Amino acid sequence: MWLVRTFDRLFPAPKYLVRPTVGLDISDQSVKFIELDRRGRRLAVSRYGEKPIPVGTIESGLIKDQAALTKVLAALVAEQKFTQVVISLPEEEAYVVRLSLPIVNPAELRESLELQLEEHIPLPAAEIAFDFEILNQPSPPPRRPTSSDLSLSAFPKNTIVDYLTALAAAGLTPLAAEIEAQAIARAVGRAGDEQLALVVDFGKTRTSFFIVHGEVVLFTATANQIGGEDITKAVQKNLNLTYAAAEKLKIERGLLTIKNQRALFDAILPIVSVLRDEIVKHYFWWESRRSEQVRPDRSIERIIICGGQATLPGLIDYLNLNLDWPVELGNPWTNIFSFEDYIPELNLNQALRYTTALGLALRGLLPKL
Repeated sequence: MWLVRTFDRLFPAPKYLVRPTVGLDISDQSVKFIELDRRGRRLAVSRYGEKPIPVGTIESGLIKDQAALTKVLAALVAEQKFTQVVISLPEEEAYVVRLSLPIVNPAELRESLELQLEEHIPLPAAEIAFDFEILNQPSPPPRRPTSSDLSLSAFPKNTIVDYLTALAAAGLTPLAAEIEAQAIARAVGRAGDEQLALVVDFGKTRTSFFIVHGEVVLFTATANQIGGEDITKAVQKNLNLTYAAAEKLKIERGLLTIKNQRALFDAILPIVSVLRDEIVKHYFWWESRRSEQVRPDRSIERIIICGGQATLPGLIDYLNLNLDWPVELGNPWTNIFSFEDYIPELNLNQALRYTTALGLALRGLLPKL
């Protein structure tokens, strides 16, 4: 019964929570948490941390060893003493669909979507949990809109139940769950921003691509063949170094060449070039299908790079030189505080690794959620 009651509570989003909120980002290799609380009129970081997850426990977002994941989560609970969290769900299992529906009574909208799920999601409706966001639709007066533009996020129920089972066994209560893309968009996007952005989450073992409008996710994709670990292994092989030495050199020098270190640049370049090509591919995919989109009048206007590998030295400069669109490093503090008011303990590289967890923590604190 606990799982059923909790599952029902996860969708749609919960009402405003006044207590400090912990965002819990569970990935294949680690679990990261961060807690935000209110200090007067601003937000601040209360605590944060990370625990490794044994190899093979989670693969491509699917839990393969419930006991191992429960053990990691239980150890975190024992150390940190928190029990209520907002959690991420793996990007690989998610579906994000843009829809335009005739205007209906808000109370009937969810039921209307349920009837159409199988037209857009390749799973039986009974096996899907979903949530949605209504996109703002400018309509010049005195005309009234005849349709609602929506971003629908759907997820297999059995995968959610697997995560809920591990959380329950560890003594954790999820207040909400959402896909990583939604959390990242909330952290680095700007509410009310009319530009479309392609957000690139450049991680250790994979890279995800999200098209966002403000803080609303319109499209997601994941490339498992691109990640910071691939760069480290390439440096290790090409320069005949230990893994630790290769990782250190990658972090310190990256694409910044100095005398007698052209070999480092040459080792990293093929992987970064694949990243560039994937960005181009997703840009032109969107352009080629603009007529089918909810917002066909909009092109992607900027690229935002975030994730734990985003601060690879020289990466942003390389992408700006080799792409026709402006590329910027994401700021995960955008919607949390200004550096004029507060300087967090985490440096930029750490903060980018915690982008998903920050977006999850924000979900529980912002009144509009």
